[in-house]
Amino acid sequence: MDPRKYSQLVLDPERLATFKSLSEYNGVVEGKKGGDLKVVYPLDTPKQMGNVDQDFANWSVDFIKRAAKENKPFYLIHAFAKVHFDNYAGDGYEGRSPAKLPYRDAVVEVDDIVGRLTKTLQETGQADNTFVFFTSDNGPEEDSYPDSGFTPFRSGKGTTWEGGVRVPAIAYWPGMIKAGRVSDGLFDLMDLFNTSLELGGIEDKIPTERYIDGIDQTGFLLADNGETARQAVFSYNQADFSALRWENFKAYFKVIQYDQPFANISMSTFVPVGVAPWIFDIYRDPKERVTRSNGDYEWLYGPVLQLQGAHAATFVKYPKKDIGLGIGGGGDPQ
Repeated sequence: MDPRKYSQLVLDPERLATFKSLSEYNGVVEGKKGGDLKVVYPLDTPKQMGNVDQDFANWSVDFIKRAAKENKPFYLIHAFAKVHFDNYAGDGYEGRSPAKLPYRDAVVEVDDIVGRLTKTLQETGQADNTFVFFTSDNGPEEDSYPDSGFTPFRSGKGTTWEGGVRVPAIAYWPGMIKAGRVSDGLFDLMDLFNTSLELGGIEDKIPTERYIDGIDQTGFLLADNGETARQAVFSYNQADFSALRWENFKAYFKVIQYDQPFANISMSTFVPVGVAPWIFDIYRDPKERVTRSNGDYEWLYGPVLQLQGAHAATFVKYPKKDIGLGIGGGGDPQ
């Protein structure tokens, strides 16, 4: 924790001790299925926070090399602490970006680590037999503006507006995915589950006793002119349905509104839009500034309400058991 930012906590020993006592795992942890978690090391200082992504990278590189040595297939999710908040530079990365700002320096480090991981795949001879998918789980957070990410779309993380759920993605597989191909077809992060199992030849492992939100997108990814298999993307604010995306249209039934620009997500409200959904054409209006629900887009009520009804019916067939908290339904890479 940075005493320059959290001085009221860090510089008060009694308060800091109380804070640390509230969490048993305040640091980097490791564990295995069925076992206990253990703290590898605490994250108490800006230096530790700055270098944690290099530690994660070291672990992933070792994991890839072990898989190659043992000739075993593997599934690796490599996540980053950086490009969120707070961003502390790793050793040798402070000031590396043209902007000389913490968030931008973090982008440089993330880029280097991605290059390091793909180079490891090449060095171990696994690149031609490994599907790589690089994306984000949400749009940029704006709570720490101006040292934050940016988006050409409306709003950011913590909302179901396009800026909160629409993210870029890069699919990489030499010899299998055509290089340089660009598509704006719909792809939900949850599609990675079904797609990965299909590519691994174990699609029969997909559960049938529960509803699976993912869709097999192997044809979309592998065919040179592949089209998305996804008809719509559904977005939630925690357990509440908010919006759906169909083709180039976005329909909102409830929206998240900030009291002021760049406000913290805790300073927002989640409200119904009224009798009819708000509809935006995000090709014509990517910032979602003008809804024409009572004009040009009345014809959309039919398909939109039909998609909403079919989606709601899945909860009847597969009743909710345990709802995790979060916003979105997985990112919407394009």
